[in-house]
Amino acid sequence: MNFTAARVLVSLLAAAPAWSWGFTAHRIIAVIAEQRLSPPVREKVWKLLMDGQYSLADISVCADRLRDTDRKRPEDEMCRLVAGAVPSTNGTWHYIQIPVPTEAKTLEAFCPQGDCVTAKITFFAETLRTSKVQAEQRQALLFLVHLVADIHQPLHAVDRSCDKGGTLERVNFFAEGKKHTDVNLHHVWDTDELELLMTDYNVTDEQAIAEALIASIAPTEAESWVGATADQMAWESYRIAIASVYPAVPYQNFCGTKEATMIETDLSLSYEEDGSKVVQKQLMKAGVRLAAILESALGEH
Repeated sequence: MNFTAARVLVSLLAAAPAWSWGFTAHRIIAVIAEQRLSPPVREKVWKLLMDGQYSLADISVCADRLRDTDRKRPEDEMCRLVAGAVPSTNGTWHYIQIPVPTEAKTLEAFCPQGDCVTAKITFFAETLRTSKVQAEQRQALLFLVHLVADIHQPLHAVDRSCDKGGTLERVNFFAEGKKHTDVNLHHVWDTDELELLMTDYNVTDEQAIAEALIASIAPTEAESWVGATADQMAWESYRIAIASVYPAVPYQNFCGTKEATMIETDLSLSYEEDGSKVVQKQLMKAGVRLAAILESALGEH
């Protein structure tokens, strides 16, 4: 395969904050989605993004950069230009904390006032579909590109005894023959597992791995992924977290004021290898589903 170099905006090179897939994962998902758009919808996206000044990949981490509305950094100017006015409450939009375990059948109790990732995906998809105001559509597009990616990171849909989506769980991760100590579990699934996947593919940039993943998506597989609602995506990530993320990490109770023991767990090689396969599938699903959402919103109604 002829891999091309990725176009990376210097202004967005800073690492993404907690509660979000890393910079690379967001761009990969955006590239996959953009490649799957029909020509008419790709043209509408082109117009919304200032007549092609920016790509879906370029705006894919803007939702993170806009969380801190009190800090006006010059390098975030592009994000502010595309997004317009953003409410200061947007920090909770990136995840939903479904307790582990839960007997709940619906997600309403875990999405107070509609300020969670599932509600916002639904809201912005409808805004993109129905609004006649280009600025509103542009903002909706920016958040959809980011939030659809976020919900496919398994730890964006769980909370095990107040561990904040795994950010309080401490683990040791092995990569490239080195032991990375005292890493939080959320970071492992944000970044480390993806880096392991890229090592397996022997690639070093997001464009290359995106093209490899695009080539790996079977049409029948993609067809089975589209049509999932935001709630279904969340429950899917929740189940993945229970099955593939938490079993290797000893239970700790982080609720209340009492300090947890802060157990550090050595993640096994098999855990890490299986995790990279999970990340691979989640990246592919997110890209396919994002494209389908944009097609539904911007295609012929």
